[in-house]
Amino acid sequence: MLRALGFDNDTYIFGAFGEIYGGEETLQPLKELFPNFYTKETLANQELQPFLPFSSRLAAIDYIVCEESDVFVTNNNGNMAKIIAGQRCSVQLKYS
Repeated sequence: MLRALGFDNDTYIFGAFGEIYGGEETLQPLKELFPNFYTKETLANQELQPFLPFSSRLAAIDYIVCEESDVFVTNNNGNMAKIIAGQRCSVQLKYS
């Protein structure tokens, strides 16, 4: 889908998600198409140590990165996705 929307191999992707069903193998095709694929764990593994006992703080990190990104694409209709889309639309600075 990202390819069809015009995103190329140089696109940076931040994955804001928890544990993936099927593990890392599930993400491999996406990572091959988009080698600049990151998560908070791959970007700041050591820095996250104090936050690990607090799931809401980890979610806040994902929220901030998603809200500040140039493009936001969601794969679900959960509360976080709705809040981010609403915030982005309300400030009318970025498009969801």
